[in-house]
Amino acid sequence: MNADILLYRMPDWLAQLRGELIEITSKAALQYWPGGANPDIPCFNYRLEHVLQVERDALRLLSEVGGDETVILAGVWLHDRFLPQFEGIDHAQRAAEWATTNLVKYKFPAEKVEAVCLAVGLHSSPLGAIPIEAREARLLWDADKLAKLGPISIVAHLCSITAFPDIQETFASIARKGLESLEKKENLVEGFYFEVSQRWALDRFIAYREFYQVLSEEVGIG
Repeated sequence: MNADILLYRMPDWLAQLRGELIEITSKAALQYWPGGANPDIPCFNYRLEHVLQVERDALRLLSEVGGDETVILAGVWLHDRFLPQFEGIDHAQRAAEWATTNLVKYKFPAEKVEAVCLAVGLHSSPLGAIPIEAREARLLWDADKLAKLGPISIVAHLCSITAFPDIQETFASIARKGLESLEKKENLVEGFYFEVSQRWALDRFIAYREFYQVLSEEVGIG
């Protein structure tokens, strides 16, 4: 199990959700990153790495702003259940519907299912769409978007190059795409719900921007 961070005592329901997501994403990852020495294990698993980062950021946020840890952790490991790598139709809604029907079968606290479904269903919502009373939903949204900013997003893009070999890339094309994404990334920073999230997001955006600005200068397109 590629779970390199555990800051909590794992209940059985969470162990099941984590194990299932690892299996789901690993099978899907083999399509993009076939295994090397072991053909049954992908050499990279973007979706799992993303969820692990969402977990890191969610737990950090939780310690800063408070919230229900049980709801947050369930949301983290369910929110991309139907987006195993890059393709998934209505994945947020499908995950929320799955949770409504199935979470109690995992002996998950029944009184918290509704909050999990709300957080999962709203994690892909537009900027500013989550009401203030949906605290856990806001926290999951922030954690999910934080995981897509900064050096991690650079690494994710570079790893995705091998997943789509039909797209020809060069240092210059990578730099241009990075520069073209700056406005969208900067707009995202302003949309975080919690002040601490905004600070972290800004720090990551600055690191992201500086990387692509330097890269563009070095390859002669600055």
